[in-house]
Amino acid sequence: MNILLIIIVTAIFQYFGPWWTVVLAPFLILLWRPATTSFRSFATGFLAIALLWLAYGLYLHVRSEGAMSNRIAEIFSLPNGILLLAVTSLVGGLLGGFAALSGYFTKKAF
Repeated sequence: MNILLIIIVTAIFQYFGPWWTVVLAPFLILLWRPATTSFRSFATGFLAIALLWLAYGLYLHVRSEGAMSNRIAEIFSLPNGILLLAVTSLVGGLLGGFAALSGYFTKKAF
């Protein structure tokens, strides 16, 4: 349930705000509804943000027929746009995971 809630709230935040708003939803949701363990908290935030960024990246990749993601991949010396999507999802997942973990530990502290 937390994963779906994080995906929806983050998508709304990112539609209206900058990229770094990706950490707000996992932090606030895991502060409000903490998971049972710290690992589950991290995994919840990681999966939610990684799936969101991967889905949106794939949507943009398919919509532009790979032109945009392949050009950006060239800037970073990556072989293709799909690898760029994987790296982007990993980075987003780590941001979401650590934000969710911070929310979990903040809840435990108080």
